Amino acid sequence: MFAKSYFNFIFSLVTVLITAGLCSYFNNIGMDNFYSDIKLAALNPPNYVFPIMWTILYVLLVIAFDLVLENKEKSASAVAGSFIFNMFLQVLWCYVFFGKGYFLIGFWVILALILSTAFLLYQFYQRHKGAAYMIVPYFLWLLFAAYLNWAVYDLNGASVL
Repeated sequence: MFAKSYFNFIFSLVTVLITAGLCSYFNNIGMDNFYSDIKLAALNPPNYVFPIMWTILYVLLVIAFDLVLENKEKSASAVAGSFIFNMFLQVLWCYVFFGKGYFLIGFWVILALILSTAFLLYQFYQRHKGAAYMIVPYFLWLLFAAYLNWAVYDLNGASVL
């Protein structure tokens, strides 16, 4: 029993750490190349807020995913696939928005990410209500990020190219 719990936690942690690492990599590309030169939304927080928020959100994602995987009553394969797909969309958004500077495409990707997260919330709620509540802040932050993304597109055009 302990070995499976340990494996689930490590799987959750590694999945989120890979996502966080790739997102950070693409974020740094944008920060180094164009982000300081573009117009931002009126409600854009200071840059130091983002790593704090993402650290909190990633910790909540690890814990929530682990709790869902630990639920022995239902198969975890479908929800694990949805979670991994969601993390893929998170990385894709960072790549498109920060890595490439494609603001309009980034907006469409973040909308897909929001829809994916809404579905993930539903799946988590079916397996572990507490885990679902833990990813609500992530969902709300994505909605705010979509606003910020749209504002960048609106103020700067479709891309930095």
